[in-house]
Amino acid sequence: MRNNLTIALFASWCVLSTGCAGKKVSREPVFPVSGKIVYNGQPVASADVTFFCAEKDRSAFGRTNDKGEFKLTTFSPNDGAVPGKHVVVVTKIQVTPATNLAETSSPAYVPPGENQSTDPVPPKNSIPAKYGDAKASDLIAIVSDGNNPEMSLELKD
Repeated sequence: MRNNLTIALFASWCVLSTGCAGKKVSREPVFPVSGKIVYNGQPVASADVTFFCAEKDRSAFGRTNDKGEFKLTTFSPNDGAVPGKHVVVVTKIQVTPATNLAETSSPAYVPPGENQSTDPVPPKNSIPAKYGDAKASDLIAIVSDGNNPEMSLELKD
């Protein structure tokens, strides 16, 4: 009986391991996309950028550097985005500390626990909220299956 169980397990393993070995995973091709985000004439550093392509149910994302520049990633770093029409979402969330910490020798110093709120300060989006909502964002980008020029996206109040 134990011998039959071993043979059955071995046969199952052979079937499972060879059943998937020859299959290739196909995925949508992607094309390099890069650009720059500007708000009030200034580059937006450390912002998250997402391109949503509804027709292909696929998105790509990136993060801006100090100059506001980004490169998109879909499957592997900086590989780009699928071709098609994309709604662009941009967010830059700043987390503020719960309290102002002053030097212990400063008159503004408050010992921990005295007259301090323990509630965290909610995060703040430092760009207009409409750009953080795919339904409200008016940023549209077209990614082609050829050479995509660098995109410049201007955020406005």
